[in-house]
Amino acid sequence: MPVDEEIEACVRADYARLVAVVAVVTGSRASAEDAVQEAFAKAWERAARGQRFDHLAAWVVTVALNHARSGHRRKTSERNALARNAMERTTARAEAATESDTDNALVVRDALSTLAGRQRDCVVLFYFLDLDVATVARVLGISEGTVKSALSRARQKLAVLLGTRALEG
Repeated sequence: MPVDEEIEACVRADYARLVAVVAVVTGSRASAEDAVQEAFAKAWERAARGQRFDHLAAWVVTVALNHARSGHRRKTSERNALARNAMERTTARAEAATESDTDNALVVRDALSTLAGRQRDCVVLFYFLDLDVATVARVLGISEGTVKSALSRARQKLAVLLGTRALEG
């Protein structure tokens, strides 16, 4: 499949899920939408220059998270305002969610924010996008052992923050 078609198919099939994944980390749906859109724009630019993607969705999430982090460093006060307003914005999934689901999502987001960047990226790609260790390693440009180590450390920290029940199942 040509890269342009692959990107279009990814936008149609995965856009909402990718935004949701990035929003879990950033805490702001608006910021996540901006970051994912920016990542898809970069994908199209790179595709025009001949770049191919091993796993497009994972690449988009990684670029989106990097974009969101850069924006956070540049605009801390703006991010705080967007985070306050993010609670007012909902998706169809959020509208269907119960208050308990929303509370759990906030707890998970807060716990993820305490992780080191590499640990957080590994957790998001492995657990939220269901990528295997080898694909996470390829996407992040690190070894499989580093991914496994980051996931192990993240699980240990999250177990303390969320309680061991949160890591079961």
